[in-house]
Amino acid sequence: MASGVSVERTALQSGIGVCKTCIHELADASRTLKRDYQSAGSGWKDQQYARLGGIIEECCSALEKPISELEGCQASLEKLLSAVSAYEEVNL
Repeated sequence: MASGVSVERTALQSGIGVCKTCIHELADASRTLKRDYQSAGSGWKDQQYARLGGIIEECCSALEKPISELEGCQASLEKLLSAVSAYEEVNL
């Protein structure tokens, strides 16, 4: 085991909170972008609108791409928090 390693519950909880916030914000930004594109296009059905739709899809994909990695990070932090909590409950 590495010496001098210290993990605090609050740091883990903070990291989990950051992951949750990032996931929410990225998903919300993607939804908002799609919604605004659709609402702006009421009546626009030309080539430029279609091209803009392609750009919007690329942007939304880029926004959504890190979500699965963040979910993995969150799950890892939750497991670590559980292990730290179990360790702290042991009475030596």
